[in-house]
Amino acid sequence: MRSLHRLFGIAVLLVASTSVLLCPASHAVEHAILQRHCSKCHTGDEPEGGFHLDMLGGGVTRDSREYWQSSMEYVSLGDMPPSEDSKVTETERQQIAEYIRDVVLARDADVAADYQIPTRRLNNREFANSISDALGIEDPGTHFPLGNLLGDTLHDGFDTNGDVLGISEYHLEQYVDTVREIVDAIVLTGERTPSQRYEVPSALLQMSSLNQRTTRRQSAGRNSDSLEFRDMRLQMSFENFKEVPTTGYYRIKIRATGVDRGYYDSEQTGVYDGDPIRLSIHFGDRVRTYELPDNEVKEIELTEWLAKGTRIELSYPTDGLRKRGNGNFKFQQSIAHDHIKENDPELYEKVVSKIRPKKAGGRNLRVNHWSYWVDYWRGPRPRVFSADVEGPIYKSWPPERQVALVGESPNAHNAEEILKPIAERAWRREVRDGELDPLVRLVSMRQKELGDLEAIKEGIVAIFVSPSFLLINPEGASHPDRFATKLSFFLQSTLPSDALRDFVRAGKLDDYPSVRNAIVEYFTSNRGDEFLDEFPQGWLQLDRINFMAPDPDHFAHYHRKGVSDDMIAEAKRFFRHAIETNMPLPEMLTANFSFINADLAEVYGVDDVPEDSILRRYEFTDQRRGGMLGMGAFLTLTADSLGTSPIHRAVYVLENFMGIKPSPPPGDVEIQEPDVRQAKTIKEILAAHIAEETCASCHRSIDPYGYAFENFDPMGAWRDAYVQVSVSEPVSEAKVPKRKKSVEKQFELPIDASATFRNGNSYDDIVGFRGLMRDEANQKQFVRCFVKKLLVYANGVEPEDTAAVEEIVLKSAENDYRIVDTIAVVVDSPLFREP
Repeated sequence: MRSLHRLFGIAVLLVASTSVLLCPASHAVEHAILQRHCSKCHTGDEPEGGFHLDMLGGGVTRDSREYWQSSMEYVSLGDMPPSEDSKVTETERQQIAEYIRDVVLARDADVAADYQIPTRRLNNREFANSISDALGIEDPGTHFPLGNLLGDTLHDGFDTNGDVLGISEYHLEQYVDTVREIVDAIVLTGERTPSQRYEVPSALLQMSSLNQRTTRRQSAGRNSDSLEFRDMRLQMSFENFKEVPTTGYYRIKIRATGVDRGYYDSEQTGVYDGDPIRLSIHFGDRVRTYELPDNEVKEIELTEWLAKGTRIELSYPTDGLRKRGNGNFKFQQSIAHDHIKENDPELYEKVVSKIRPKKAGGRNLRVNHWSYWVDYWRGPRPRVFSADVEGPIYKSWPPERQVALVGESPNAHNAEEILKPIAERAWRREVRDGELDPLVRLVSMRQKELGDLEAIKEGIVAIFVSPSFLLINPEGASHPDRFATKLSFFLQSTLPSDALRDFVRAGKLDDYPSVRNAIVEYFTSNRGDEFLDEFPQGWLQLDRINFMAPDPDHFAHYHRKGVSDDMIAEAKRFFRHAIETNMPLPEMLTANFSFINADLAEVYGVDDVPEDSILRRYEFTDQRRGGMLGMGAFLTLTADSLGTSPIHRAVYVLENFMGIKPSPPPGDVEIQEPDVRQAKTIKEILAAHIAEETCASCHRSIDPYGYAFENFDPMGAWRDAYVQVSVSEPVSEAKVPKRKKSVEKQFELPIDASATFRNGNSYDDIVGFRGLMRDEANQKQFVRCFVKKLLVYANGVEPEDTAAVEEIVLKSAENDYRIVDTIAVVVDSPLFREP
C-alpha cells in the first residue's frame, strides 16, 4: 500500500539497503538494528504492503523527503517498527529515530541557505482587506464589487496555500472590472447631487423572499401602524426606496421594537427567553445588527457610505422558530392553535367554526393547519413601525474621502504626485525611480478621451491590478518590507501600516522579545482578530462541518437550531481563550472545559447551563469532553449523515493534531465487500473490511486514533450503544392511500471504544485515549503539528527545514509550550523571517 511511505516510516528502511550513502561506518549499529527489525518484511518478491526497500532510492530528495519526515515521526511515536512484529527495544527505537533525524537534517541544511517563500496571489479575503485599507475605506463597497471574482480553493482547510493561488488572464480581467467598481464608488465625478428625504411609513414597508426576491405584499403581520416579521425567511424593504440612486452618505432611521418574547414556551419556539430579539440591517453584504427592547420603541439611527444600486433590507436573525413539523417556519403557526385552544376557547371556536371554512376553500385541512392560525401567532418577533432615509449627504464637494485620496482638483499633469502615495500603500514598499512612468503615460493618454479625473481613476485601477499589489512575497522586495508585509498578512490579512513598516525598518522587531510584545499588542488591541478567526477556521477545517451533515430526520435539533454555527463558534471562542490566557498548547487538546451555550448543552447532555445563546466557560466532570478532542465541530465534520467512522476521525486526528498525513488507499487495491452478518460491533465490521494484509498493515497504525470517539454519534452527542433502525414494509396501504407509513424497529449494537497502538500502548475508552494524548511524545507531536500549521498559514507552503522546526519546538518548550510564546518564536524564526 503506497501509504506505507508516509504512515509507517517505511522510508526509514531505506537505510537497511546496500546504499553506502545511507549506511556509513559511523552508523553500523543502526544499520544492524534496521536489518534485524525491518528487512524481513520489506524485501523479497512480495514485500509487506507492496513496498520494497529499493523503492526509495539512495537518499533524501525533494520527492521523498515527506516520507522520511513521516518516518521520523512514527518511529518517535513508537508506531514503527511495530511491537507486535518486532522485539525492538526502546533504546534501539531511539537509535533508529536519531539516525533518521540526522539524515533528514543533513539534507535540510543543504537547502536552508536558499530558503525563500514562493510568491502567491492574494486570496479574496486579503484582496478585500488590502484594497480597503489602501484606499482608506471601510470595505470594498455595498454593491457586491467582489461578486465576479473566482472563489478561492482551500488546501487542507487554508486559503493561503500557494499551490492553489495562481493567477491567470481571466483573473486579471475580473480584477480590472472589480477594482473599477470599487474606485467608481469612491471617486465621484460630475455635479453634486442634492440630498432627498424618503419617509417610509408602515404602509410602504414590504416583505420579500430571501431567495426569490419577490415583492409580493404580505398581509400576515401587517398592522395599522407597523409590519411584523412573522416569517424569519423573509426580508423587509422599502417600497418607495428600492435602491440607492447615487453614491454617498445616507442617514437611515428605523423605529422598531421586539414583541412577545417569552409569550410561548421556548421548548415550542426554539427561541430562548434569555436571548433578545434582534433586527439586522443589510447594505449589500455589510450588515448591522441591533438588539430591540421588549415592547418599547427604539429609534435606530446610522449613517453609511452606500454605493449606487445598493438595496437596504431588514431581516430577523434567529436560529429558532423551526422546531415543529419538518423544520419549516410555517409550522410554527400551529403553536397558536395549541395555545388558543387551551387558553381562549371563545376565539378557538370562532376560528374553527367561522374563519376556517372561509380559508379552507373546499380543502380538507387539519384543524391545526398553519394557514388558519398565522394571524394569531405570537412568537417572538421584531415589529417595525417606520423608516426614514436621507441622502446623499456630503459635508463638502468633492467628498472628504475623495479629497484625501486624489486631492481637491486632481489633474493629469500631477498624476505621479497623486498616484505615488497610493502605490506605496498598495505595494507595501517605496516606489522605485521611474516605476510609475507607465502609469503616468496611461493617465496622460486617457485624459484626452476621459478627462482628468476619470484618467486618474484609470491610473489607480492600474496600481491595484499590478503584480506588486496582487502578489505576496514578490522577488526583489527589501527584507524589512517583506517581513512587515508577512507579519501584517499573518495577523491581519491585510497590508502593513506605515507605522509597522517604519518600526521594522528601524530594527525594532529584530529579536524575540520585541516580536512577542508586538504580537501581544496585536491581540489585546483586537487588531489580530482576523488571525483569531481565520487560523482556527483553516487549521480545524471548520468549513467542512456540513459537508456530510447529520441526517435531519434523526438529528433534527442540529438543523432546526443551526447547531453547526454554535460548534464553529465554540471552537473559535476556545482558541481565542487560549490566546488570551497564553495557554500551554497541549492543554488545548485535553482541557476539561470548553465554551458552550444552551443549544450545545443539549447536544453534550449538560443541564446546568443558562437558557440563552451566549457561549460561557463550562467545566466537564466526566473526563469525556473538554478541549478540542471533545468539541462537536471535530466530531461532526468527521462523521457521516447517519453513522460514524473511526477511520475518518483517526485521519483527522493524525492530520490536524499529530501532523501526519496518511495517504488514501491506492486505486489498484481491490476491496471486496466482506460478509458481516455475524459481526456484533462496528469494530468487527471494520476488521472484516481490513482482513487483507495489504490494508491491515496501514489500518493498524491509523485506526487506534479513531476508535476512542465511537461513543459520540454523528452530531457529537454521547451514546452508550449504536442504535440501528430497521424499516418494515408499509402498513395497511388501503387505510393510508396518500402517504405510506412504515414501522421502524430499533435494535442496539454494543460500542467497543478500545484500541491498541502499534507501540503497545492501549486504552479502553475516550478517557484512556485522552490520557495517552497527555504523554510527552504526543504533546510534543501536537506542538510540532501546530507550528507547521502556523507556517503553512503564514507562508502558503509546508516547511521543509526539519532542524528549524525542531528549534522552534525546543524554544517553545522553554516556555511550557505556551501558545502566544510559540507564535512569537515562529515569527522570529528563519522559517518566517527568511534568511
